[in-house]
Amino acid sequence: SHNWLMLNNEKPGLDNQNVRHAINSAIDKESVVTVAYNGMATPAVSQMPMNFEGATEENADTYDVEKAKEWLEKSGVDPSSIDFPIICSDDTKKRAAEVIQANLKDTLGINTTIESMDLATYMSVTAEGNYTASIGNYTSSDMVSFLVGVFHSKSINGSNKTRLNNPEVDALIDKASATIDATERDKVLQECISLINTLTPQVPLYQPVNFRAYNANLQGV
Repeated sequence: SHNWLMLNNEKPGLDNQNVRHAINSAIDKESVVTVAYNGMATPAVSQMPMNFEGATEENADTYDVEKAKEWLEKSGVDPSSIDFPIICSDDTKKRAAEVIQANLKDTLGINTTIESMDLATYMSVTAEGNYTASIGNYTSSDMVSFLVGVFHSKSINGSNKTRLNNPEVDALIDKASATIDATERDKVLQECISLINTLTPQVPLYQPVNFRAYNANLQGV
């Protein structure tokens, strides 16, 4: 499961790639993990989960306040013009949003609001694109399925909630899906993920860590 700040790439301000880089660079993922997940998660850098074959952090943003300010200046967008309500469907997401709210205000001068919403409504409005930002996640069993669900244009109005519509990304996902050789497929996946990291359609936050405790005498499991 990969958790992120979803950004609707069709909204004014967020349709600017440099603004998305600025937002991504301004958020302290370590603090998000501490506040939202009591430290029981791994801060995320790449747009993809790092526990699948083909994963890479190439071209991904890291937490860098000065770089965030540079990205925003480069964008030419007035931060006061960015309308930024963040939808949350539970308390964990709300705690993450509070850290994000403080980071964006302090570093970029972007004002955000936090809106609580029941899960069913949240799923509907984000799928339909009737939102600006939201704390969300996606769970998959392999990288290709993850890419198809989250970033392929055919998943717009479904699980592609950033509404990324990039023909080059689509072509690389389709190529990876059709590549049988594992080594060659990993190369295609890394090229695709590197491109998506460059496009920065959303802000990676964390991957949860699951802990399980067992009796030392437990056998046969």
